[in-house]
Amino acid sequence: MLELYFAPTPNGWKTTIMLEECGLDYQLKLVNIGSGEQFKEPFLSLSPNARIPALIDRQPKDDHGRVVPDVELFESGSILTYLAEKTGLFIGKSRADFHRANQWLHWQMANLGPIGGQVSHFINYAPDGNDYSKQRYLNEYDRLLAVMNYQLQKTPYLGGEYYSIADIACFPWLLPYKNYGIPLTQFTHLKGWYDELKQRPALRRGVDVGKEWRPENPPDASMRKVLFNQNSDQYKDK
Repeated sequence: MLELYFAPTPNGWKTTIMLEECGLDYQLKLVNIGSGEQFKEPFLSLSPNARIPALIDRQPKDDHGRVVPDVELFESGSILTYLAEKTGLFIGKSRADFHRANQWLHWQMANLGPIGGQVSHFINYAPDGNDYSKQRYLNEYDRLLAVMNYQLQKTPYLGGEYYSIADIACFPWLLPYKNYGIPLTQFTHLKGWYDELKQRPALRRGVDVGKEWRPENPPDASMRKVLFNQNSDQYKDK
């Protein structure tokens, strides 16, 4: 049995999309990141960085059908890679295909995710007076969309000829583009890719996971302190 520790964010949706695409059964465990649950056990032991998602594969089987010890993973990219190798899905048909997809997965983890997160923060949560910071991250997000568009004019998917973990990882980070004021129509190839992917039933199911847990109101003062004022204090006496 797969246990997914989750919150309804782009990084969370990456894993639910993958699980739905793979047709795997899983048990969903909500982590209330607004209350600081990510800094408490048992989640902190699973994810020392105190970020969702995390995954436990209970009593998995090896290539010979033998039950092996539980696998515990944090970081969405590592979870996608594990599930792809477990199922043989969404990594192409060869080792070369896998590495073509994997490099774009790493690109997402190092670029699109962190920058998208900063754009969201400065547009949705930061106080007034941060125009330079907001524009700096918006410009970089815009550039990253151009990087994807450049690749997608050459290949139908980011990793090449096959829909893969790279596409699954990147898609959720494009969902807020309208809120960021960026017209996707200026990126012809990226828009075509986006429009194709959003028609995939499993992807849509993955994005819908946790709908009922999405906050309806902006974070209050206590939630903002938990979400936006983290430092080493959270690890004291752990």
